Amino acid sequence: MTNSIKISSLLGLLIGLIGSVANSQTVSTPVVGFNKFNFSAGNTAFTATFTKPFVFSGVATSKSSTWLTVSTASFSSLGPVGGLPTHYVKITSGPLNGFVFDVVSNTGTTISVDGDLSTAGATPAFVVRPHVMVSDLFSSSSGLTDGLDTITVFNPDGTSSILLRAAADSSSGWVNPIDESVANAVIYPGQGFYITAATSGNFTSSGQVETTQTVVPLYAGAINLVSRASPSGSGVQLGSLGLGSGLSPALDTVEFVSNDGNLSSTAVYLWAGADGFVNAVDESPANQNVAGGEVMNVTVANSTRWIAPAPYTP
Repeated sequence: MTNSIKISSLLGLLIGLIGSVANSQTVSTPVVGFNKFNFSAGNTAFTATFTKPFVFSGVATSKSSTWLTVSTASFSSLGPVGGLPTHYVKITSGPLNGFVFDVVSNTGTTISVDGDLSTAGATPAFVVRPHVMVSDLFSSSSGLTDGLDTITVFNPDGTSSILLRAAADSSSGWVNPIDESVANAVIYPGQGFYITAATSGNFTSSGQVETTQTVVPLYAGAINLVSRASPSGSGVQLGSLGLGSGLSPALDTVEFVSNDGNLSSTAVYLWAGADGFVNAVDESPANQNVAGGEVMNVTVANSTRWIAPAPYTP
């Protein structure tokens, strides 16, 4: 089945040394680049294929269940702002390798997170990155219509957050469609979202390529739009993504949709345990190629996690 996400020929993966990063304790040579995505009139699904540059990369000198300390650090303010998290911690070693935690507060040497670090090990390695926001992805977009077009992000509790395009009236480019207040939303690593547009257009995802695995939560009773979040156009077989390891056999499914504006279901695969993914209609073995930025709709009976492989390994 062909990949319906259009990745522009302007895709660039440039390997270059990013200058010194504040608070960095390691020398890093990130892979940087961009994807230009074209969206159709109607409804389409996308993800952020790049991260923002990290503001810290190193090892905790101590921790508790909710905070990490680096005794030599000098962290600046890491949010939140306006009720939204602005930065996240990603653990890069030990039992919680790949887990992502919102930063809820910080001092110059300590970061408090939303989540449980109890099993992260005594001194885990981690990075701190700014979140990719809807406003970031569409700061240089074209084709969006004020007062008509929307972004929909699905939340863990089964609700959704809808942002209305208002480039002329909002500092973020988006407003709450109910009260028209300035609005924004986080696009978490590996998370997808919907664009509803009156006409076709495009937007650009740019930054650094993720080089470590990411733990993507999958929630029961919610719409889970997830992606490999890789800038590469090359595909990987569904069965090789490790997605099935957290799924319930004969209950959990993965759906693929067209990205032509209709979001028509093109295939649904059932997790069959030892038999892998099978077609939900005829139970034939899955033969589904998953492109780098393609979005999947995963339905789970019980909340679980997907350990998404790194898009690029140096």
